[in-house]
Amino acid sequence: MSSRRMTRRTFLGAAGAATAATALPVIPGLSGLLSQAAAADTQTNLSKMVDMRFGMFNHFSLGTFTNQEWAEPNQSPTLFAPPSVNCAQWADAAVAAKMSYGILTTKHHDGFALWPSAYGTQNVANSSYKQDVVRAYCDAFRAKGLKVGFYYSIWDRTFGVEAWESRHKVTGLEITDAIQPGDMTFMLGQIRELLTNYGTIDMFMTDGYAWQMGQQAVSYQRIRSLVKELQPDCVMIDIGGLSEPFLSDAIFFEEPLGVTAPAGNTYAGMQGQTISNGWFWHPSTPTEGLMSKDAILSHLADLEPKYTSFILNCPPNRNGLLDTNVVNRLAEVGAVWSPNTSRPPLPTQMLRAEHPVTPVSAYATGFHNGEGPLNAIDGLSDVRYETCWSTWGLPLPQSLTIDLGGVWSNVSTLEYLPKQWNRTNSTDGDITSYTILTSTDGVNFTQVATGTWAGNQKTKLVEWPNRNVGFVRIQVDAATGGYANISGVRIGGRSVKPALVSTTLPGDGTVYRLVARHSGKVADVEGARTANGTNVDQWPWLNQANQKWTFTSTGDGYYKIKGVGSGKLLEVAGLAREDGGNVGIWADARAPQQHWAVTPTGDGHYFLINRYSGLSLAVDEGSIADGANIEQQPSASQARQQWQIIPS
Repeated sequence: MSSRRMTRRTFLGAAGAATAATALPVIPGLSGLLSQAAAADTQTNLSKMVDMRFGMFNHFSLGTFTNQEWAEPNQSPTLFAPPSVNCAQWADAAVAAKMSYGILTTKHHDGFALWPSAYGTQNVANSSYKQDVVRAYCDAFRAKGLKVGFYYSIWDRTFGVEAWESRHKVTGLEITDAIQPGDMTFMLGQIRELLTNYGTIDMFMTDGYAWQMGQQAVSYQRIRSLVKELQPDCVMIDIGGLSEPFLSDAIFFEEPLGVTAPAGNTYAGMQGQTISNGWFWHPSTPTEGLMSKDAILSHLADLEPKYTSFILNCPPNRNGLLDTNVVNRLAEVGAVWSPNTSRPPLPTQMLRAEHPVTPVSAYATGFHNGEGPLNAIDGLSDVRYETCWSTWGLPLPQSLTIDLGGVWSNVSTLEYLPKQWNRTNSTDGDITSYTILTSTDGVNFTQVATGTWAGNQKTKLVEWPNRNVGFVRIQVDAATGGYANISGVRIGGRSVKPALVSTTLPGDGTVYRLVARHSGKVADVEGARTANGTNVDQWPWLNQANQKWTFTSTGDGYYKIKGVGSGKLLEVAGLAREDGGNVGIWADARAPQQHWAVTPTGDGHYFLINRYSGLSLAVDEGSIADGANIEQQPSASQARQQWQIIPS
């Protein structure tokens, strides 16, 4: 296997099934019956996926014509110029190899779509080949009895759907764009096209989400809900580089990143590798040494007992064909390989939060420097970097409280992903004893579950009877090494989809003043000016319009905070994500830097957390002086980061 194949950095991975935890019993009755039905459907769909055993991945897009694994953004779609595209030849090669399915890269990170999408101009309708490749692919593969799946990159560098920045050191890219509401419209619109216009889609694979943006930037909740609405039996696979379940239904093990199905694996999985020297076709592909027949057979023999389907990437060339050496290699494999039909059925998979609710904020009793509570809810897969909540150096018990941005019905499930990657090579921090409490107001909490978990890095789950929940608190009573790490949490309903019951504030036009806890002074628009970019500072309450604010719900758990005197919104200037980023007013841009989570502390105050940066509204250095600047700071539950919201 070539070094290029082993080191390529198109991140992939995440999600599947694991070990259940001890919890209070679920109340029997209709909800229990619904739970069993939902679990049976999931189990059946995952069983069908792993029983496919061997499939073909086809990376075919602008990168095919630019000799790039990640094609540059904003290139002319006319570069996509095959004289024809013969998907039937691809399907014939898959059948010859005894493959059962294919997955097509409908859109990679550059944003070029292989179908005539109504969203954007980067698609085949504006290329030099104006045919619907997705349609041809589906028709050709189904004609040969093959199942069909789609790969879709959420990360779109042409359209600007890119949100996380270099503090995670994922790719070294400096990304400054914010995900706008229109970006969600774009993504969901394209997904709707793919899952509405091409018949039954058995697998839907997302990429560039869990390792690039996370759920505060892009709502996995909305993506999953749409996929399951349109294709209820479609298996979702998120590409995030993990070997433990976190998001989606099945895990993708990306072999070129060194992520492979472990010995004894019982999670429903798919492992991806490329037959040639890259995921996209390159001029060297027709004559290079491919993955050998014996290596492919070895993979199949290794992965079958691990309930992991092997998907082998076979990149079409610029003529829309698989090269002869690829076709011949696949025929060699098919001549000697057959599925092992004696393999036992897929073991029962871990129950999941089938219907997730995206948290908007979190706070904790304590945390290690730089490893604050928001890291537990960011939705990032923490591959080769860390974004976790850690209590290292602090005695247990400690607790993490998660704000769901309003009260939701039918919340019943919490999934816990322990720390997966350790820069210190420490294996401590796995929670072994816990208590789960929920609340509707952030003040009064009720215990709903308690139990123990094994001290390992496996995904854990706890379930309680369906109830209305606005806040979930996980109290860590014991953990390996005497401290806790939470890499990620996923909260939601399993048997019934949660619905928003109420919001934290009414959003009915009530006028408020924002009073800093430490100083007793209010958020004030400097000089009562109305110009975009005017600073916000603190000042004694004078009952003036520039000191008054209204809160309007965004509809997904956040609020726009509008100055009464200026008619403009509180925002973090310049798309800043750093400590000390300035806060001012700006005209409504329907932008996440103008959205705030409003989370009660439990004693009459609130944290105001910016959606874009994840940082807290605060007074600079905790000053009590008139005119002290209001800015954003890493959340630390300090008095200068807490506010009363008082009707004026």
